[in-house]
Amino acid sequence: MDAGEEPTRALSFLTPEQATRLGGLPAEAVVGVFLGDAVNVQQFQPNRVFVDFMHDVIRRRGPEDPSLRAAAAEQGEGWLYVIDQRTPEGPQGRVPPEDIIGGFKVEHGHVVAECYWANEHHRVFTHNGIVRLPPSLHEALLRELERRKGRVRDDG
Repeated sequence: MDAGEEPTRALSFLTPEQATRLGGLPAEAVVGVFLGDAVNVQQFQPNRVFVDFMHDVIRRRGPEDPSLRAAAAEQGEGWLYVIDQRTPEGPQGRVPPEDIIGGFKVEHGHVVAECYWANEHHRVFTHNGIVRLPPSLHEALLRELERRKGRVRDDG
């Protein structure tokens, strides 16, 4: 770091063991960075690579998710929202806009895969912490990172 340059700290959803298994911290796993000395919401800058990666995985894997499929079958019609699990009152409580990750259109009790909406107001880091996807979607993020790591190794 150059003299006078502010330190930058990365925030990831990976554990140190998971990052080691992947051979490092890929850009898709960096939720964002803290600019300067403070580690707080005001100093946080989200990583567009992670945000795009997260929404891409949700868009592709969400329609296969058993809990989303069950909720869609129960709901019948309308929109089914993917809620950030960090939300204070839980997914069934009052959910602020920054904790709605996105949503899928539901028709005739089925998730419409082509109709995913990424909420531009979702925040990957708030006073309540880092983004927490439902468990199966979190696992899908990890599997996709591992798949990409394998593809890079095979292509190299």
